[in-house]
Parts: sequence; C-alpha cells; structure tokens
Amino acid sequence: MQQEQETVDILVVEDSPTQACQLAHLLAEQGGYTVRVAANGAEGLAAAREATPTLIVSDIKMPVMDGFELCREIKGDPALRDVPVILLTSLTSLYDVIRGLDCGADNFIRKPFDSKYLLGRVRFILANRALRRDERVQLGMQVTLSGQTHFITAERQQIFDLLIATYEEAIQLTEELKAQQARTERSYQTLEGLYKITEALNPALTERAVAEAALERVLDFPGVAGGCLALVDDQGVLRVAALQAAGSDAPAPGAQLDCDCARRLLDGTLRAPEVLHGCQALGGTHACVPLLSGERALGLLHLRTGPEPLDADQLHVLGTIGNQIAIAIGRAHLYGRMESLVRSRTEALASERNLLSAVVETSGALVALCAPSGQIVLYNRACEMALGWPADEALGRPAWEVFRMAGDDHAVRRFFQGHPSERMPLQMGGQWLARDGAARSVIWSGTGLARADGSLEYVLFSGLDTTELRGAEERLEYVSKFDVLTGLPNRILLGERVHQLSSQARVAGQVLGLMLLRLDRQYLVRETLGLDAEKALLQQIAQRLLQPGGADFVARFSDATFALLAVRSEPARLADAAQAVLRVFDTPFVLEQEELHLEGMVGIAVFPNDGAEFEDLVRAAEAALRGAANSREQRFEFYRPELNRGASERFKLEGALRRALERSEFELHYQPQVALGSGAIIGVEALLRWRHPERGLLGPGAFIELAEETGLILPIGEWVLRRACEQTRAWQQNGVPVVPVSVNLSARQFAEHIPETVRRILDETGLDPALLELELTESASMDDPKRTFEILRRLKEMGVSLAIDDFGTGYSSLNYLKRFPVDKLKLDQSFVREIVSDPHDLSIARAVIALGHGLRLTVIAEGVESAAQLALLARHGCDEMQGYFFSRPVPASECARLLCDGVALSVDAMRPAPGRRTVLYVEANAELRDARRRALAERGYDVLGAADAKEAFELLALAEVGVVLCAEQAGDLPSTELLARVGSMYPEVVRILLVSGTAPRNAPFWCLAEPAADGVLGDALDEAFSAANAAGAVTRRYNRS
Repeated sequence: MQQEQETVDILVVEDSPTQACQLAHLLAEQGGYTVRVAANGAEGLAAAREATPTLIVSDIKMPVMDGFELCREIKGDPALRDVPVILLTSLTSLYDVIRGLDCGADNFIRKPFDSKYLLGRVRFILANRALRRDERVQLGMQVTLSGQTHFITAERQQIFDLLIATYEEAIQLTEELKAQQARTERSYQTLEGLYKITEALNPALTERAVAEAALERVLDFPGVAGGCLALVDDQGVLRVAALQAAGSDAPAPGAQLDCDCARRLLDGTLRAPEVLHGCQALGGTHACVPLLSGERALGLLHLRTGPEPLDADQLHVLGTIGNQIAIAIGRAHLYGRMESLVRSRTEALASERNLLSAVVETSGALVALCAPSGQIVLYNRACEMALGWPADEALGRPAWEVFRMAGDDHAVRRFFQGHPSERMPLQMGGQWLARDGAARSVIWSGTGLARADGSLEYVLFSGLDTTELRGAEERLEYVSKFDVLTGLPNRILLGERVHQLSSQARVAGQVLGLMLLRLDRQYLVRETLGLDAEKALLQQIAQRLLQPGGADFVARFSDATFALLAVRSEPARLADAAQAVLRVFDTPFVLEQEELHLEGMVGIAVFPNDGAEFEDLVRAAEAALRGAANSREQRFEFYRPELNRGASERFKLEGALRRALERSEFELHYQPQVALGSGAIIGVEALLRWRHPERGLLGPGAFIELAEETGLILPIGEWVLRRACEQTRAWQQNGVPVVPVSVNLSARQFAEHIPETVRRILDETGLDPALLELELTESASMDDPKRTFEILRRLKEMGVSLAIDDFGTGYSSLNYLKRFPVDKLKLDQSFVREIVSDPHDLSIARAVIALGHGLRLTVIAEGVESAAQLALLARHGCDEMQGYFFSRPVPASECARLLCDGVALSVDAMRPAPGRRTVLYVEANAELRDARRRALAERGYDVLGAADAKEAFELLALAEVGVVLCAEQAGDLPSTELLARVGSMYPEVVRILLVSGTAPRNAPFWCLAEPAADGVLGDALDEAFSAANAAGAVTRRYNRS
C-alpha cells in the first residue's frame, strides 16, 4: 500500500515539442503521474542526475545525444542504473532492437503509439520494478550485426520484457494487416463488380435489356442475395422489369410494384440508398436504391440482403451502381425515341419514293437522279433500255461510269467535279455510249434540287433518245461518203482526207503520197465469171488493202481503181509503201473455188511537189499510173522521173539481197572482246558482211534495215547463227584455243521459236552451248517483258550466255531487267564515243557500270577507239571492251591467228600515269605554254601541256592529274566551260583559271590574276596540292595580284 501511494516521477525525453507535450499530457492527465520534459539526451541525463526519476520514456533519434546513448549513460551510472528506460521506436529494423538491448533498455514502444497500450506498459513496468531488485541475474550475449560486434549484458526480465513488447507489436501489426487486407479485398470485389456492370450495360439498348443485365451483375456483390428492378412507365406507374431470387412473395415481371419504397420514390422522399426492414414486396431486410436522372425518378432497385447488414461503404457503392443504371436507362429511352422517329421518317420517305417511282417509270423519258458527288440514286427503266445498264448495277455507281459521252469520257466527271450547282439549268446533247459500246443520241436536261438552306441536294437529269432519227441521218451521210459495196471511203471523203493529211504533213515537214491502184486483168473476171464474182473480188481486194503495214488511208476511187494515202518522212519511203501494197497481190484470190492471180499497178503523186490541191494530185497520180502500166521494170511509178530512179535503186538492192543467200555472198568477220583485268581475249563477236558482186564488201548499215523491212532478216539471221557455230566448232577441232562467240539476234528473230532454232543448230553443229552468247537489243527485250523473260529462261536452260546489246539507248524497266537471266550488259558505243570530254556520257557510262555490277552482271563497252577511252572505262570499273583500239572486225583466218598467238591488250595502257604533283597546263600559245612548263618543272612539278580542250581531256584520262591550270584562251572551248566539265568529271582535281581582267563572280574554281609571276604561280600550286591532299578537291576563290 505504501508503494502504491508513492509518487511516480516520469522523465520524458523528446526533441519534438508537439510530441513531448502530447506524451506529457497523456501521462499526467490519464496516468496521474508527475512528468518532467527534456529536449534531448544531454538535457535528460542532466535532469535525471539532478533528481532521480521513477521511469524514463525517451525518443531514439535526437540531437546532441540520442536515446541509445542516454540509456547507456543511465545504466552506467550506479545511482541511476535501476531506473527503467522505455525507448520509443518505429522498430524498422533488427538493428534497433539489438542496440536497445546493448544499451540496457527495459522496453520498446512503437511509434505512433496507442495511448492505452502505453499506459499499460508503464503500469506493468512500475508494478514489477520492486520484484526484480532481488532476482536480478547478469546475463549476456554476443551479436554481430552489419559488421559490428555487440556484447549485450541484460537481465532475464529485461530480455523477457523486450520480447513481450516485440511480440505484442507483431500481433497488433498482424491484426492491422488482416483488416487492411480485408478492406482491400472488398475494394477489389467492388471495383470488379462495377466494371462488370459497366461492361454489361454498354451493349444494352432497351429498358428490359438494361434491367436484366444490371440485376444479374448486382447479385454478384457481397451481401446481396436477390432482388428486383422496377421502372416507371409512361403513366408514372412503377412496374417490375427484372426479377431474380426475390422470394416467393415478390411480384411477377410486368406487375405494379406497390410498397412503401415505391411510394417514397414517387413522392420524392427516397433520394439515396437505404437499408429497410420489412417490405410488402420483398419482406425482411433489404436495400432500396433509387434510380434517378436529376430530379426525375426512373426506377427502383430492390435488393434482398444477407444476415450481415450493409455498411456505409457498401451503400455508397450501391448508389454509384444506381447512377450507372439510371444513365443506361436514359440512353435506352433516347435510343427508343430515335428508333421510332427513324421508323416514322422511313415510312414517309418510302411512300413518297413509291409515288415518285411510279411517275418516273411510266414516263417515256430517260430520268436519273444523282448526288452532288456524282453517285446515281435513281435510274428509271427508260435509262436501262437506252444505255444497257440494269438499275441494280447502275445505282450507287458514279454517273461518269454509266453516262459516257462518245469522244469525251471525262465530260460528266468534269461536270460533277466543277461545282454543278453553278451550271444549272443544264443542256447537254450528243452521242452517248451504251454499255455494249453502241452509240445513242440523247439530249439531256439537268436541274438542281436544293435543300432548305439552299445547298444542292440532288441533280435531276431527264433525257430524250433521238437515236433512231440520228440513225436515218447517218445512213444518208454514209451513203454520200462511202462505197456501199466495199465499205471503203469514196472519192468525196478521199478529197477531205487529202486536205487533212496535207496540212499535217506540211506542219511536220513530211510528204503525202496519193497512190492510185489498178488491177491489170480485173475486166476478165466480169466477162468470164460474172458481175457477182467481180463484186466478191472487189470486196477481197478491199480487205487486203486494209491490212496494216501499207497505206494510212484506203478509198475506192472508181469502179476499177483504188486510192491510197501514205504520210512518210521522204519520197523514197513512199516507194516502200507502194511495194507493200503490191505484195498483197502475191497471194492468189479464190473465186468460186478457182485461184486467180492478179497484178497491180500503182501511180504515185507527192504533195506538195506534184500539186497542192486534190484535183492536181489526182491528175498527177493518174499520169503516173499510166506510166506504171507501160513500164517493164517495176509495177509502180512516180509522177516525177527523178524519184523513180531512187526507187529503182532500192528495188534492185532488195532483189540482190533476196539472192545473196542463194549465191553465198554473205560472210562473217569477228571482232575480239578483251577482259580489262588481264588484257586477254575472252570472246569474239560475229559481224555480218555482204560481198556484193558490184559494190564490193558492204557493212550491215547498207542492207540490214532493208532486210528488216522485207522480212529477209529471218533467214539471214539463222544463217549467221549457224555459220558462227560452225566456225567456232571448226576452230575447236583444229586446236585453236576457242573463246565464246557472240551473235546478235534481231527483234524479228526474237520470237517464241528461237529457242528451238538455237537448240537445233547447236545439235547439228556439235558446239558446246557454253561457247555461244546471244545478244538481244534493249528495245526488243522490252517490247513484251513477260514473253522476253520466258524466251530467255528457255535459252538459259540450254547453257548459252545472254547479253543485252546497245544498253542505254532504249527504255528499260529495271523491275524486269533484274529478273531477266542475262549475264552481260553492252554499253552502247554512242556513250563511249565522247566519254573522254562529255560529262553526260561519262555519267551514263558510270551509271550503266554501277547498275550492271549491282545486278551482278558483266559490263562490256563497245566502240573503244582510243587509249583515253580505255583508261577512263577501266578507271570506273568496266569489265570488258571491244573496238578498233584493240582490233577491227577481221576474217575468220586472222581471228584464229590472234587466238593462237595469244595476242593481248597491254594492261599498262589502262592505268593512268602516276603523279601526285602533276599539273595539266592548258594554253593555246605554244611558246607561252613551253616557257611556263619549264618554270614549273624547276619547282618539282610534272607538267603536261595541252593546246585545246580535246588534248586536255585525253591527258586527264591517261594521267593522274592533281591540278588543272587553264589560260583564258584555251582553244575552241571556253575556259570556264572546260573547267566546269573537268569539275563534273574529275571532282578531286583542283582547277585554277588564269584571268587577265575581272575574275568571274561566284566561280566554282580558283582564280589567279595574270600576269602571274612564277613564284606566285608556284605558291598557288603548292597551296592547291595541299588543299587537294588534305580535303579532296576544295572549291574556293583564289585572288592574288
């Protein structure tokens, strides 16, 4: 009893004034203890030594001296060691506990602390203080933590108390964690339920669907056992819309919900979810959730709950659910009203459309209605009959696909794309094409149908079909201008056509030929076979004359004469056209199962030479026709005798060419092809020559074009292929070191049968396919790329090599070229001829080489005639060459000698002469050029001199030049143009222009004023070479006086 009445002095050590005040108030007011407060450990230690407290409660983290140090000092002081010390800690780590034991703390209390728990621990410690005094036993343990060793001296009771404190804290934390976990689980279930309800309500578009989906998902919420959902109908009555597990006494779906909850909802007193006990509808405990849209009641959600009452959070969630359901019901109301409105408007529109359709369909006029964009929305039966498009196919199509004006397919499209409202009313007549291509004469009227705001809604077209009337007019027109028997234009239309073509020929600088054709024995047909046979013959003649390849226009001039018009580049080409016309009579005519051979005669008059008017040309052509009838040499005659001589020469050449094969007048020469890497001969190209009995040896340029025109190229081309294979096989058998032979294929040869021809010749000659290369011109390969690919594939499968000849002169599709199984590209000689001096030709050559290598093809240049051309091609990576620089085309015997002797191209000729300090000096004055060369040579430069641009570019190709020094007078090419070309072709070369006056503005090269002393010029060259070596060709202005 004496001990209970003892005054308890508690010393609170806390650096936070707020927490110190709170703790002191708790111990004094609720515990009834005397409390002193110290702001840190040092003050607390001083206060304890000044007056020994009964108990010390101290924070750990404090300035000056923390709680651990304070406890250690208290326990180390004999006068204070029995004073219990309670440390306030967050127990964030085991390290805090170990340090507490190490310093001798009696107990721990976790922050933030519970008031009851704190007071309980204080009373417990005070009650056991006296009991411990006689039972104290010194205990200890050694603990290593975070690399530090602590020896803890403690009493059994102290350790026990600390363990009890820690255990109680753990239990309290566990309980809090369980409570938090339960709240989290409920929150998750609530959120999942809200998500499911939202997911279920989104697709629901009717009130019933909303009610059933909502009620089904609400039942998944904890504590909800069943319920019903009632909605307010149009009369303001609350009726059950959905029902699930609501009990046996619940009203049926569709029945009125009559209970206190319903009445409160309708009178406005139920505005939030409530838990009610006893209800006429569900009975027992239930939750009542109003469904509100603002102040308007939409329905009521009745939920039968379980034995545990719903808390405030659950009611709040049910309120949120009610809001979601109310929104979904409002959306369903809106959807229902919109659906009803659409249905009503649709029925009205259908009625109006049926009325309009009846009027439109019974009208004989063509009627079509189009949107402003051009889509057809109405199309009547008269349109179907006239244009051939069924309505179900025309509707929805753009008007310009159905209504097509003859001769102007884009007329209707332009109308709709050019603001049609501005072109109303519209009148449009003319010929219109039906679906089958037939022309219909229709006169169209168009008007716009506007909306209330004035904008264009539709364009209404109505048309009148006048085809039958037009047809009668056209038949009259046809009879007046065409021959009824043959269908050919008559003399009237011929005159009009002559006028048109003569104007075109005058503008284009061409000539127009009027040819009159007459058959020599046509009268015999009438006399022997009758008039019907003669008519049949005239019809056959007309059909043959209309075949392509002859004239541009054919007409029946008179009973026994036909007229033909041809526009050509020169009169000599008119002779070709006349021969083509006469060749159609080489095939006999068949009349009444009898063959009839006829010969024609042609008289030719030329515009404007023989007349500027139609009648003048007719008289000249008739005179020429009479001359052809009397001629024994050829079957056609020009009105002017001098033209007959040229035509005669061409006619004779054609005859000789036809006999050349029979007389073995053709022979092959061979031009070696050389590899630029080794200089060795790696192939030969077979080139055709004609040893004409009168004109001597002719190259292909004199006769190949004629052979192409006459079709003789086919037998000639096959002879070339066979002879090249036979010669290569003969060389092989005679021990000549053979190389592949290359043969050109003409465009007419390159047809589907060429693989069979090549296979047959290889088999008959016994030549290895690997020793044959076929060359196809670029233009011929691109005429029909798909057919070309198939033919090349078949040839490649035989093992022959393939090359594209004259590459760069035609139009190639790289998409097809990359697929062609070719091995080589031949750079055309037209790009090689000026490659040394023309930057464009050099750029094309480089591009072809890069393209070929990119496609893994070998590139060969043809027509190489100089060392400069060769060096430049080799410098840019060309693989092979052929040309006069190495060898002209030679006979077979001489070619065999070249192969046997191993004649090769010197590789040194392809390498530019080295010279890191080489200057090219371009000066037309020889004396000045020589003097300056000597001066620069003394400074250690290699100087090359050129008198003009041609010589300069030759030297640039043959030598490694670092600087080009150019005088103002450099031959025929202006110095600035010369330096510009050098910059384009050799960008690494520094260019210097010597100027005597004002330097060109913004010149892309260096400029040096003349007269320039040798020292100044030498310094400029030193600087130029330094710039070139340091950063390539640096373009800058250089001005020095």
